[in-house]
Amino acid sequence: MGALSDKTGRRPLLFAVTFLALLTAYPALSWLVSTPSFSRLLAVELWFSFLFGSYNGAMVVFLTEIMPPEIRTAGFSLAFSSATAIFGGFTPAICTYLIHATGNPASPGFWLSFAAACSLIAAIVLSRSRALLQSRV
Repeated sequence: MGALSDKTGRRPLLFAVTFLALLTAYPALSWLVSTPSFSRLLAVELWFSFLFGSYNGAMVVFLTEIMPPEIRTAGFSLAFSSATAIFGGFTPAICTYLIHATGNPASPGFWLSFAAACSLIAAIVLSRSRALLQSRV
């Protein structure tokens, strides 16, 4: 996916993958919990792994490209670590709460969709900021 983002651009890939995650997170989990089986679990896990790998292939490079060279390492580390801490650290507690509050074992798909929506908004905002900076140079 990194090679694909080199050819098509980072933004289109980021937008496409976050949109796919937004649209498919809850339906995929809902399909899995409707009739659990190993093959369904494998299909859903492979789908989520594909989305994760596709997104990261473009996101890592996109984040480093938008950082000024003087602060690139610290800026990337802070952005990546903050997102990982927030969405990775709180995910088990939030998903447990969602399942408990709704009684729906597929409700963690809402949290994944929320994370995808945040990512899509960030990609749009950062893309606009980057375009403005490049137009001033």
